[in-house]
Formats: sequence, structure tokens, C-alpha cells
Amino acid sequence: MIKRFFIDGTLKPVIGLGITSTIGYGTLFYSFTIMSLEFENEFGWSKSFIFGIFSLGLLLGGLISPFIGKKLDKYGAQVVMSIGSFLAALGMLFISFVETKFGFILSLLYIEIVATFVLYEAAFVALSQIAKEKARLPMAQITLIAGFASTIFWPLITFLLEIMSWRDVYLVLSLLHLCIALPLHLFMLKNRTLKSGVTNYIDSKGVFQLTQKQKDKAIVLLAITLCLIAIPIAAIQLHLLSVLQSFGIEAIIAVALGALIGPSQVGARVVEMIFSNKTTPIQSAIISNILIFLSLISLLLSVYEILFATLFVVLYGAGQGLNYIARGSLPLYILSADSFGKNSGILNLFIKITTAISPFSVALLLDFFGNIVTVVFLVIVVMLSFVSLFYLKKVYHV
Repeated sequence: MIKRFFIDGTLKPVIGLGITSTIGYGTLFYSFTIMSLEFENEFGWSKSFIFGIFSLGLLLGGLISPFIGKKLDKYGAQVVMSIGSFLAALGMLFISFVETKFGFILSLLYIEIVATFVLYEAAFVALSQIAKEKARLPMAQITLIAGFASTIFWPLITFLLEIMSWRDVYLVLSLLHLCIALPLHLFMLKNRTLKSGVTNYIDSKGVFQLTQKQKDKAIVLLAITLCLIAIPIAAIQLHLLSVLQSFGIEAIIAVALGALIGPSQVGARVVEMIFSNKTTPIQSAIISNILIFLSLISLLLSVYEILFATLFVVLYGAGQGLNYIARGSLPLYILSADSFGKNSGILNLFIKITTAISPFSVALLLDFFGNIVTVVFLVIVVMLSFVSLFYLKKVYHV
């Protein structure tokens, strides 16, 4: 019965990658929100220093994305992601022994670089190698599973810190990569393509035979579109609580509203899975942009209004949830599965650079121009993303 909800031949890879992506995001990304406090308390380092190194790590991870993409194409996701799990386990081990700033910098930069081997970017390539142009639904499915990473790991790490030191917690996280993620990557990703002969399936309206020049132009347009929408997504993700408070929402209510983002992401991804055969990835990307646009409008109207603030958070979470799928499905739809690792690596380079820079840039806007001007700026950015997306739709008739 459960197989009815999966593309033929993708059940095991989806479950495996869903679990490993949950471990990856939970240990390499979300854990840092809590563990950063441990570094502050033990070493007396400033929050700006700690998160500055974290942002630099994200940036470096983006810079090596094209390299990782090429290796995924050349050797297959099974090899690259298995190596990534082993390297991630080493990273957790290294940081557990940190005693100095230099050691912390090296360990954290190493961890965020290694993360490129095992998170969505690599998982999407793995699915494109298994299911070819049919990979859109499996992509949505693993993001649905991994969407619970923070829900699982924040309470888990908080509990572990009550019974052991932060160094021991990192050892536990290391074992998760070594004992769970590594075997799953090794044994769940054995087959590079479907056995059932359905790899010629074309997702919705079609995959297009493009010349190299057309592909290069498409990559530029995709990069512009995805980077523009990544600006408000990344900025709001980091500044959510402070932005809500700047619009008159009390801190305790802002925290409660923030908890709605996860369920909103999951809800949007469930809808994406249900209607994936009736809509194209570019239509899904347009819906994602509309949701982000409406969320920002709601934010502007949320001055001391809980209803609009709630609407803002729910719409933002839904738009963000669809956007993460679009980052994989949209390039796959337009550029096809051939050299998908290379193409997605190039796109992820620009997306990650944007993601690393946006929170700091928006923080400056908030400091110098205030919340209203900052949100209006983000609305304009989303509108520019719309222009790019519709131009892409017009040029490639999708």
C-alpha cells in the first residue's frame, strides 16, 4: 500500500535520504543554534564571532558546490555522500576537542564545508540519478521528512546537554553520521537509475532539448531568480523574532508564532506532493514566490495585530517549504537530469553566497532604516524575482 505513494523504485532511497538529510540538517545546521550557547558560556566568545565563523563556513560550502556537483556526476551520489558521512563524523569529533579559537575556526569551517556532501543539494542529485526527470516527487518527499529535523534535534540536544557535556553531545552526533547515515548512503543508493524502464518519463509538460548556449542562459536566469527569492527567505529565517518584535509583537508571542513555520512548511510540501502530477515545477515556484510576497505584505500590516502576524508566519513557512523543493525541481525540469550535479552545483554556489550575505545585509538595513523600509525592500526583491521567473517562463515556454 505504501508503495502507491512513491515513484517506482524510489521507496528505499527516499526513506534513506529522508533519514540522512534529517541527521545532516539536525547535526550540521540546527544543532548550532543551541551549541553556540555552550561555546559562549565556556570560552566567553562573542555571539558575533561565533556566528561570523558559521556564516563564513556556509560561504565556503557554497564556493565548493560546483566541485562537489561535478564529483556527484562523475562518481555517483552513493560514493560522494558516503564519504561525506564519514567526513561529517570526523568533523563532529574534531569540534568536540576544541580548546582554542583557532581550533574552533578550523573545525567549524570544516564542518560547514563537509555539509555540502550530505544535505539537500547532494540528495537532490542522488534522486536525479535514480529517477531522472521523475525526481520531483521524491525531492518533495525527502524535504517532507527532513522538515522535522529541528523538531527532532532541538529537543534531543537540549535533553542530551542535561545529562552530558557538550563535548560528549558532539560525540553522539558523530556516531549518528557513522552508524546510521553512512550505512544508509552505502546501501540505499546502490542503483544509479530505475530498473523499471520509466526513466524516460517527463515530469508534467516536458524536459527541453536545449543547446549549450540555451542552457547557459537558463542557468543565469535560474541563478538570478533563486538568489533573489533567497534574500527574504534567509533574512527572515535569522531575524524572525526581532522583526516581529519591531512590529510590536511581544517576545513570548513571537516565539510561539515562530513555531508555526515548521508545520507550515510540512503542509505546503504535502500539497506539493499531492499535486505534483498536475502542476509544473515553474508553477510551483511561482506559487512559492506569491506566498513569500503575501507574507511580507502581511508583515507590513501586522503592527500590534496578531492576526496579520500569524498570517505572515504561516505564509512565509509555506513559501519557504516550496522554495527548497523548487531549488532542485526547477533546474531539473528545465535543464534535465544530464549533468545535474554540475548544473545544481553552479546554482548552489550563488544561492549559498546570497544566503550567507543576506542576514548581515538586512541587519544593516534594520539598523539604519528601520523595519518598514527593510520589509518594503524585501517586497521589491520578491517582485524582481517574479520578473525573472516570468521571463524564464516566457523564454522557455514552460
